Amino acid sequence: MHRLLRSRGELGYNKRGMKTAMRSVSAPLSGLSMQKLRAYWLLSKPRVTILVWLTTVAGLVLGGWGQTLQGELIAATLIGSWLVIASANALNQAIEWRRDAQMPRTALRPIPSGMLSPLEGWLIGAVWGVLGVLILAVWVNGAVAWLGAVSILLYAFAYTPLKPQTHFSTAIGAIPGAIPPMAGWVAAQGGFSLEAWLLFALQFVWQFPHFWAIAWLYRDDYARAGFRMLPYPDASAAATARLALGYTLAMVAISLMFTPFVTHGWLYLLGALTLGYWATRAALHFLRSPDSAQGARSVLRSSVLYLPLLLMWMILNL
Repeated sequence: MHRLLRSRGELGYNKRGMKTAMRSVSAPLSGLSMQKLRAYWLLSKPRVTILVWLTTVAGLVLGGWGQTLQGELIAATLIGSWLVIASANALNQAIEWRRDAQMPRTALRPIPSGMLSPLEGWLIGAVWGVLGVLILAVWVNGAVAWLGAVSILLYAFAYTPLKPQTHFSTAIGAIPGAIPPMAGWVAAQGGFSLEAWLLFALQFVWQFPHFWAIAWLYRDDYARAGFRMLPYPDASAAATARLALGYTLAMVAISLMFTPFVTHGWLYLLGALTLGYWATRAALHFLRSPDSAQGARSVLRSSVLYLPLLLMWMILNL
């Protein structure tokens, strides 16, 4: 009897020991999986993806205003477009991770920091891209799927490899960057229209002051990594500021072209002019003090807020 009780006690001890061992093994495994999930999230460049994805949402709302959109189409547009944008960003990092490692601003990204391997970056980016395009093709329409595929190809395989070669890469990269609001509109309307092209033009032009402000602020980092991101080789601060102002004025002009398409035209015009004045003032600040980092930062801050505020104002005045 004593021996039997002892064996039962040992059995209980073994069970407790096994449970403890299993917990000790599962803890690092769960921690590892969370680290991987966080790395995948960061691979999508979430802040950039969210900002761009919201312009798709705006295009969908603008295009679908006054009609009843199916929930399936809305969900597919939002999920598919998110995957497409995340795919382009992931492939971008998988391609240029060595250059990212040379810049303090990007050295902690998932691949250069060692959180993910370059192969994982390629695989995740490819899976996201294929899933995103398929979702758009099956549940939205062929035109939006085509726009998604083109945006991935241009961003990852034209803009990214051209960044170390020519400053014209910014113009190439601005094309996929301008597709999301157009894709949202086409998803709702089922085809292209003047409004869709105006949304494309607005976001296309908006990107230049935004990117050039970043390029000027981090010009030393970009030069160290071999990127050519300024308006042209050896561009001065004054030249960069002049071009930023010119594109800002073009952006404001395009924003005014939406006036005939909204219900409260005069109210929209007032808001668009106010936002345009704010953006122009920031660009003029950069032009007046081009060698000061504050001038470029003012353009960057205004550009980040200008586009979502304008699109929101446009929606409110439909």
